[in-house]
Amino acid sequence: MENKIAFGIKGIEIVNSIIQAPSEGGMVSNFNFELHFRTIVNPKEGILSVFSDAVVKDLDRNLQIGQYSVLFHYSVTDLEKVLKVAEGNQYEIPQPLVTTLLGISASTLRGLMFGAFKGTFLQGAILPVIDIMALQPELMPSSN
Repeated sequence: MENKIAFGIKGIEIVNSIIQAPSEGGMVSNFNFELHFRTIVNPKEGILSVFSDAVVKDLDRNLQIGQYSVLFHYSVTDLEKVLKVAEGNQYEIPQPLVTTLLGISASTLRGLMFGAFKGTFLQGAILPVIDIMALQPELMPSSN
């Protein structure tokens, strides 16, 4: 990662875990995933948190059959110096850092979901490998 920003995982909180079988029953073999990520910044504590939420749907019936939400806490050395204050007193996180943390969060979310869904009808609902830049196009660096 550019700029050599030092960070580490400080904690992981499972916020929500739902497994809901379709009321009609039957096998589910086609899964759809809706992913949402949100960052939460606490510069005074040096903590950058990533809220990751995955909704699992039965693609054939368009029914929500699962959800898994996790809050990842990362400690970032000198976070106050790394951040820029943008409009509306919002913080701007450097693109390489946010891309890296979202990638780590997505990969860890995949493993947590695999463990939680193992032995259930959702055991085949393995979160695919994703390209964070494709998922969050606003993270793409602009060309000069």
